[in-house]
Amino acid sequence: PFAGLPGPKPLFPVGNLLDILFKTDRPWEVMAKYGERYGGMSVMWMFNQPSIILNDARLITEVLCTRTQDFYKDEPCGALTPVLTRSSPNINNGAEWTRTRTQSPMTQTWIGEWRRAQMPALRSALRSWAERMTSVTDREAVPLQNEVQRMTFDCFSVATMGRERPDAAYQDFMSLATQGSKRMLTPRRPKPELNVRGQETRKRFLKVLREQYDAASASRNPAAFDLLSMALRQNTQVPPDELSAEMGNVFYGGCFSVPSTIVSALYLMTKHPEELQKLTATIRQLDDDCDLESLEGCKPLDYALREAMRLLPAVPMFGRRVLPTAATKLGGCLLPPNTSIWILNWLLQRSAPHWDRPLEFLPDRWGGGVAEAN
Repeated sequence: PFAGLPGPKPLFPVGNLLDILFKTDRPWEVMAKYGERYGGMSVMWMFNQPSIILNDARLITEVLCTRTQDFYKDEPCGALTPVLTRSSPNINNGAEWTRTRTQSPMTQTWIGEWRRAQMPALRSALRSWAERMTSVTDREAVPLQNEVQRMTFDCFSVATMGRERPDAAYQDFMSLATQGSKRMLTPRRPKPELNVRGQETRKRFLKVLREQYDAASASRNPAAFDLLSMALRQNTQVPPDELSAEMGNVFYGGCFSVPSTIVSALYLMTKHPEELQKLTATIRQLDDDCDLESLEGCKPLDYALREAMRLLPAVPMFGRRVLPTAATKLGGCLLPPNTSIWILNWLLQRSAPHWDRPLEFLPDRWGGGVAEAN
């Protein structure tokens, strides 16, 4: 079925695996080179298993938007289910995905009200963090990624449950996330359950979340600004265990991608001091107690973050599969059931002619309607 598709020549019995193993290029960079060489749709082999590599925006739209019924999300669902629990839309397909996404607090009409309401508490948390970091970095250099990651966890705690969590909760979260990462990276299909220590860690973390749910449910504080309290005031139909677990899933959804984006943006601006100077001057014009509308109206900040995510995306590739029960046609090729598909946003976001000077850090490119068009 793949004879008509371009791609690197496989070597029996490993396929194209040697292009990835023991090389300095990361897997998505190897696949990006395939895309540059073979076009918007190509095939590579992991042992005897074929994988389609998509770089064509039109075909990606078919897979993700217009023909979702013909494809499903396989990995990392099995790897992350014991960590995230089934309450997360990120690891579900079909009707269950629709249900969890529709019920998620993040998709409700009142979510804008929540974003505005949490601003004062988040400003306070961030100000305390910045003051502490100023004091620490006056004495020594510290790894920025670690500090920003903990700061993100604390801010998410404030936004979802009204207050920061103790160190023990953060350590449990990081332990579970580390196990999830290892399960995603193993070449073998992971076991359906965590080890005994992992199960105990998950039990403690979920217990913290459920205790916060019980406290918020009992108080029904009309002034509480956090996501959990507002969901309860809106009489959400999500069951208690599922709603409290979904608060925890917020951390997994952003405590790695958000710090990665912040650090990438700062890294790129240190390489372009003129952009850093321009952004700093703009931010200093904001009031110390700015509201959500003022923050979102700060276009240079918005453009700098978008450009960082374009050049150094926190998630450079992701996958889908053809349904296991039926073949489907894509790009003129009939793909057998369960064919693996890799969607390579890393290359798409760095490709001419869609982007002018695609490998340069140019935040201003997002003005003039480009942000809205993309």
